[in-house]
Amino acid sequence: MTLADRLCSADPEERSAAIAEIAARKHVAPSELEALAGCLGHARKAIQRPAADACVALAAHGIDVRPVLGVALGSPLARQRWGAAFALARLGDPPLETLPVVLETLGGDDGDLRWAAAEILRRMPERARVIEALEDLLRTGNGAQRKMALYCLRDLGARAPEIEQAALWALGDELRDVRLAAIAWLARLATDRAAAAERLLIALASDDPQLRRAAAAGLGLLGERSERVLGALREACAGPDPSLRRAAEGALRQLGAADA
Repeated sequence: MTLADRLCSADPEERSAAIAEIAARKHVAPSELEALAGCLGHARKAIQRPAADACVALAAHGIDVRPVLGVALGSPLARQRWGAAFALARLGDPPLETLPVVLETLGGDDGDLRWAAAEILRRMPERARVIEALEDLLRTGNGAQRKMALYCLRDLGARAPEIEQAALWALGDELRDVRLAAIAWLARLATDRAAAAERLLIALASDDPQLRRAAAAGLGLLGERSERVLGALREACAGPDPSLRRAAEGALRQLGAADA
């Protein structure tokens, strides 16, 4: 059985051994590179991740893996597209051609892959293009993409009036996870802190315990010290939810009003 055959084996152990073998080589055949690229779409992360590692190792040996990864980036299989984007991102600055696949992955079911995609976005040199794409996801993406777009924009420190308006709008999203992400963005980056505080006070008064805790913590980060904010946080401190009490107490400390 050839190395290319072993890289396509149905036996995961056989594939793993073949991936380890090709990673140590300094010369590989085109058929072997294509078979390795196929491993990037494997259902098991224990195959997919070492295959990406092998691509990095081969590149370090002077083997040009980018063409075969570029082909895999256009695969009909979403998992292989992601594997190729992940491998390319590990070869240096993530190339712009991976952006559509990375944005696609933000909307997937696998949380680990979503956050790995977010990390790639943070490393892309084309910051303006990334921010523009994330803003578009806020309008057109699925729930996971809307949530992740807000967290990515927060982590990129992306502050602009249109993003702020989108975050305020997202506080009314049908999905709680999106509302939580909107709180995270506003707490860190809102310019109109008074307007953001008013919306967070609405969340603090909601029936959702998780949303209330996030709103309390967000008010502390926001830094708005109006009497309405301080009063609402003190009221939360007196409530029956111990987690909310801790969040509200922490917010009051951040606002310098813990003993006021």
